[in-house]
Amino acid sequence: MTNDNQFEMNVAVGRLVDNCVGENLDQLITMDMRGDGIPRLLMRAARAHVGGPLALAAAQRLHAHLQSRDRVLMLTGFIVPPWDVGETDGLIGTVVLGRALEVASDVQPVLVCEPQIFPPLEAGLKAAGMRVYYSFEDARNLPHSVVLLPFPKDEDTARAEARRLADLVHPSACIAVERPGRNPAGHYHFAMGRNVTEWIAPIDFLYEEVQRQGALTVAVGDFGNELGMGTIGDVVRAETPAGANCGCPCAGGTACLIGSDVTVACSVSDWGAYAIAAALAYLKGDPFVFMSGDFYRRVLDATVVGGCIDGTSTYSIPHIDGIREEYNVRLVEMLADVVSYPGAREKYRAIREFRVAREAASG
Repeated sequence: MTNDNQFEMNVAVGRLVDNCVGENLDQLITMDMRGDGIPRLLMRAARAHVGGPLALAAAQRLHAHLQSRDRVLMLTGFIVPPWDVGETDGLIGTVVLGRALEVASDVQPVLVCEPQIFPPLEAGLKAAGMRVYYSFEDARNLPHSVVLLPFPKDEDTARAEARRLADLVHPSACIAVERPGRNPAGHYHFAMGRNVTEWIAPIDFLYEEVQRQGALTVAVGDFGNELGMGTIGDVVRAETPAGANCGCPCAGGTACLIGSDVTVACSVSDWGAYAIAAALAYLKGDPFVFMSGDFYRRVLDATVVGGCIDGTSTYSIPHIDGIREEYNVRLVEMLADVVSYPGAREKYRAIREFRVAREAASG
């Protein structure tokens, strides 16, 4: 084999392994725990927009786009009435992914949400080894720092604050994880149609503002009512129970209006964020970018003690969308194995080259 041919084979083998890793990640995060057939349907719709595995696509875009000391805006927090607290889904994933981005790319995560969500986020971030600040003046440019910023509920104030924060933060990327997304009528809903607009700060304005300024946008959601999921809005409206008809007076359905550059559709939004973090570890070749099961358990438990609840049971327990802690720990461990095992197995080189040759021969 000539040097040129060997180079081409190396590239093709690399693509094969990348695709296998990406497929495995997407399969894990679309385990249909609800048994309703929706997760993989939404996943397929989202994959049509990026042309391949979702979590890997998000990680690749972030990895290529981010530079050292860039800021990454992260939007999360789904308020659960009447307790006026955030659910575990979204918060845990944001902590895991925020840490991964800081470790992998030396960026500063900036988290924006309702102030009542600060306590669990701060607890989780500290358990993840991060330093938490409430202003850029305090955070300065310190390593391992995260900035938490509040966002107002009043719509007129929110529009002005969105412009101010977009100019202040000037993020290279913006990631929404299980963040409520407004429908065409400007309302926010739970997946099955309950209108929760009065509880939600319209952070969509900030997302759209940084999107206009050119930030890379990544959305992670599990039912299509989340911020950034408008990319697959037509499928959400057609294939989910309340997507087109929420049943409330707004008559706008639950499907979010706003799209994203990369949409990661999964069974549980936190899982999508974990998978992006795992994919970053794979791309960097550094397992420390992701988490061990024990490390993850520490973060999950701290976040719940900090003041969030399981959105399904509404108890303050370390469950996510009703799925118990032990399963989530095992999932994190499987994600870690999925991204570490293939790269460490050069003995499979001959098999991979055979598959590349077969695929080339078949056109």
